[in-house]
Amino acid sequence: MIKLVIFDWNGVLIADTRACLEADNYILKEFGGKPVSLKVYKDTIIIPSINFYTMHGANERKLKRDTKAYGEIFHRYYERRTANIRTRRGAKRLLQWLKDNSIESVILSNHLVSDIESKLKKLELEAYFSSILANPGKATSLVKRNKLEKLRHYLKGKGHKKDEVLIIGDSPEETEIGKSIGIKTASITGGYYATWRLKKAKPDYIVGNLADLVNFLCMP
Repeated sequence: MIKLVIFDWNGVLIADTRACLEADNYILKEFGGKPVSLKVYKDTIIIPSINFYTMHGANERKLKRDTKAYGEIFHRYYERRTANIRTRRGAKRLLQWLKDNSIESVILSNHLVSDIESKLKKLELEAYFSSILANPGKATSLVKRNKLEKLRHYLKGKGHKKDEVLIIGDSPEETEIGKSIGIKTASITGGYYATWRLKKAKPDYIVGNLADLVNFLCMP
């Protein structure tokens, strides 16, 4: 039985795909790249973000030189666009079910701790999560991937068996992380990544609504 659920944040718990698309397109224009459509975005988005920007023509040398600056630009634009963000469909139902069944919920993200905390408070979701494993600074997620290391460190102190932990994401990255650790994996469509990319990673479950995971979690 699952005792711990690890949630990605962006595109999973909150519906911020278009806000991030617009923020990333703003960065592309600022650094000499070409803005992309939503379809191209879902087909090509990748972490660390600098790889996505250079893929679409942004000046790599300038990006590396001004990492802090473009981190500030991205988050300033993104935070304005997500001031009234909503949760993904089924998120509250799933979180309440997990809480009612004494299953711990944790957030694992490349996003900012401070912004996640702020949005959790505004959405009245604080009580559902025991921990937030995310980044302290605005430039960190733009230049490296570190979610796997964060999760490995966190799980060391928990003592759960591998089949008692589930990770949920909207990208192949969460499935890759889950498989490398040996835990259960789930992907939700309609987030940042195209469905074909999620299927290619072969998670244990693919859903379009977070509440649908209740059915899987109820299975023996």
